Amino acid sequence: MSEEFIDEQSNPMRRIKNLKEEKTVIVTFNDDEVSRIINDLKEETYSNVRDKLILIMLFDTGIRVSELCNIKNDDIVRRHILIHGKGSKQRLVYISNIMRKYMRKYEVLKQERFKKRLQDEIEDYYFLDQSAVRLSRSRINKILKEHCRNAGIRKEVRCSPHDCRHYFAQKQLRNGIDIYSLSRLMGHFDTQVTSKYLRGLEQEDILQIGRLHSPLNGVKIKQVQWRGQND
Repeated sequence: MSEEFIDEQSNPMRRIKNLKEEKTVIVTFNDDEVSRIINDLKEETYSNVRDKLILIMLFDTGIRVSELCNIKNDDIVRRHILIHGKGSKQRLVYISNIMRKYMRKYEVLKQERFKKRLQDEIEDYYFLDQSAVRLSRSRINKILKEHCRNAGIRKEVRCSPHDCRHYFAQKQLRNGIDIYSLSRLMGHFDTQVTSKYLRGLEQEDILQIGRLHSPLNGVKIKQVQWRGQND
């Protein structure tokens, strides 16, 4: 029709309505489950500390597992990490205090673990296996599933790295972040993609966010002492 081969009345699609997108509610980890998963890891070996940092980073930044695998040493600076996302898009994610603490610990153990290897025997990725090779997505999946199983996570949570991303998004929304800022942190091209995480929030969560960001918070209003009508 746009090319004028047929007119509007002859358009066979004119009475066909767009299909409605199925609106599913995203079920993800709660705070107690996240705590149990992370605390299931001891801090006795290089692998222990590395795996604990991986889980902390997934929950704390919401990055995709592929993005985590591709972090290189030069991508990390003092306060943020350069993430190489989908479609060759780059973005920055913050380094929180808890992340920085475990990054320091991991970097010391990593240096000790590979100190006898030549530099060209060590891959330039941040997270390395015992052979100084970049960790795979499947290995990170196994790490998460193992500790989810040990922590007794609910059956309705799939326990995949993408569920860590769901947790991050919903927790940020509960804490009052705006959709645009969350979209930037998650590397979404469109805020409509990010807005689907709102469906998993309970009504009380929405009300609490509203209270935290009430337009009159911080506005000085002179209060006149009220006196009863009989006074």
